[in-house]
Amino acid sequence: MGDFFQLNDLVMQFGGLTAVKDFSIELQAGELVGLIGPNGAGKTTVFNMITGFLTPTSGQVRWQGEEITGFPVHKVTAQGIARTFQNIRLFTDLTVLENVMISFHQRIRTFFWEAMLGFPTYRREEKRIRESAMAFLQELGLAHLAKEKAGGLAYGQQRRLEIARALATRPKLLLLDEPAAGMNPQETNELAVLVRELRDKYALTIFLIEHDMKFVMGLCERIKVLDYGITIAEGTPAEIQSNQAVIKAYLGEPK
Repeated sequence: MGDFFQLNDLVMQFGGLTAVKDFSIELQAGELVGLIGPNGAGKTTVFNMITGFLTPTSGQVRWQGEEITGFPVHKVTAQGIARTFQNIRLFTDLTVLENVMISFHQRIRTFFWEAMLGFPTYRREEKRIRESAMAFLQELGLAHLAKEKAGGLAYGQQRRLEIARALATRPKLLLLDEPAAGMNPQETNELAVLVRELRDKYALTIFLIEHDMKFVMGLCERIKVLDYGITIAEGTPAEIQSNQAVIKAYLGEPK
């Protein structure tokens, strides 16, 4: 399974600034792995290089044995890699249901002219998409809000809607960028349970960034730590919690 997903020596430079230096990691199918570090450590930059928002200065992104470094965003998504964002990106004026339906656009089999003419094939396709989108909303506990405008949802609900949209692309690898941000402790605990359930139900591999240490340590099987773009530790939650370099850089100096 070693060829499932690999990042090899990724470097991202912006002018004279090196945001990420020699970042490497290998994920096995079905793993739940965390990426942590202080603000500005380069975590989201890593996600942006994976998903085509940035082209690495050097290094490789390999997916299921093939190199996908520098693929455009839509092509990365088509490969089976989906993400959520640190800054929520929803169509706030559309309904919750419409937001999820949009994510199916890559898999629509009917043509534009069939839609314009109202052909039965298009109507069947739209019905299938609507039903599938509702199923994802049910999964994320949002079905009762399907007709509400996305912009009117509470922050935690918007986070869940982003996950529903990502799932609608039928990914094999799901990248979650601070999924618990803005959530209260109860919502965070419920999210941890949900992430495990989604991983198991949809046979996902999950790579996540998060600042909530309790959430990360209780959820992830393995954790990698960045500081100023450089990897300073990698290991199990127990190993990371006792690592002096991590304590100094991220968790704070011992009292």
